[in-house]
Amino acid sequence: MGGGQVYHPVQPSLFTFNGNSAARGFNFVAQRYDSTDYFEWVQANRALLAVLYPDFAPEKGQQRHPEHTLDDIQGTTPRGAYGLYLHDQFLALRTHLPEHIALQIIPEALQGFAQVERKVTVKTNTRKLSVDYLVDATGHRFAELRSSWAGRVFRAYPCDLYGQKLPRQLTVVGAGPAGIEVALHALHNLNVEQVTLISRLAQSRLPQVEPTEPYECQWFTREKMRLQPTAANAKLLLQKELKACYQACNLPYPGWDALLQIDDYPSFLSNYLETTSQSPNHPFAHLVRPVMSFYDQVKELLSAVEQIAVLQLINQVKPLFATQSRPCAELMLAALKAKRLKLIAGEFLPDQPIPTILQPDGTQTHPDCVILATGFVSSIPPFYPPASATRCYSVTGTSLSSVHRKAAGVTGAISQAVKTQAVKHQYQSILL
Repeated sequence: MGGGQVYHPVQPSLFTFNGNSAARGFNFVAQRYDSTDYFEWVQANRALLAVLYPDFAPEKGQQRHPEHTLDDIQGTTPRGAYGLYLHDQFLALRTHLPEHIALQIIPEALQGFAQVERKVTVKTNTRKLSVDYLVDATGHRFAELRSSWAGRVFRAYPCDLYGQKLPRQLTVVGAGPAGIEVALHALHNLNVEQVTLISRLAQSRLPQVEPTEPYECQWFTREKMRLQPTAANAKLLLQKELKACYQACNLPYPGWDALLQIDDYPSFLSNYLETTSQSPNHPFAHLVRPVMSFYDQVKELLSAVEQIAVLQLINQVKPLFATQSRPCAELMLAALKAKRLKLIAGEFLPDQPIPTILQPDGTQTHPDCVILATGFVSSIPPFYPPASATRCYSVTGTSLSSVHRKAAGVTGAISQAVKTQAVKHQYQSILL
């Protein structure tokens, strides 16, 4: 189950998708059949995309930003364009399905499900299905919206749920890529006068850029962690790696505290954009993949307590190593300088009957209109039981490489379960 709202073609053209991620992403059909990759598909469908997303079409003369282009695989494209590509890939894959596989598309919301022995019963609005295996591919799971918030609190996706009738002052909770996209969409396309962007640290994600020179980590490695598998050592290694990487990039190292305790975020963002425009070989560009993949590389070396502490460390520095697009960052900086966008520290309280923002000093505010762009809610447990006998699987996330890897793992688990069941039936037949 999964509807793909994030990549729906109706999403605004400002809702961009990093071209580098697309180039490294899925190609469902090409691995087995003659098909095109994403960049080739974009070039073959330029006429359609120029109509749907004129911001990205140089031939239409309406580019909002010079780095918004359909020509450069290193640039950005609309998420909706990638959604159309996925749809075409799906159709191509469907034509090659073996005859014994029937495909049924049910455009309805899931109401509930239950596993009874070897079957999973799935309920939708109008029907009940009995399936062998259930795979949840809905991406990140969000907290349910309270009925008392109706008309005042909305989800980031799909954006057409909140429509054009927004107040002049808008609050967006979450300053990651989704929050930035929604804030800019409201300012540029929905006649909103001012947006307040809420994040825990009063800072947003920096855009990821691709370095042009290689860099090999000296300190922040699995081998160094093996010698002392603790979160304290991970922090020490990261500090050493940042210092070494700044030196390698011929940049003055501002220090650990200065990187994490940012008093003037617009100046910090402006300095980062200026530095990376002169040369993409910024330490953050070199270290984004080592840092974001570090936990997965070392977690089996750590105790449960140290695993949690390393995750906290990665979450602490994640805003420095995330994947906001550069054009969005420049539009965001312009909005900050024009005082149409405010970035403040705070936290949304989901258990309150009316929309409530808690600020660090204990002050509570109650905005008239809130859009939640908070991503994954870690307090929600997995929807499937973790027992080995389960037939319910989950593929969550937004990173294409992450989803691809997890999808491959789910496929392998189901295939192994089917093989085990077949061998068991064969053995029972021999006994009979």
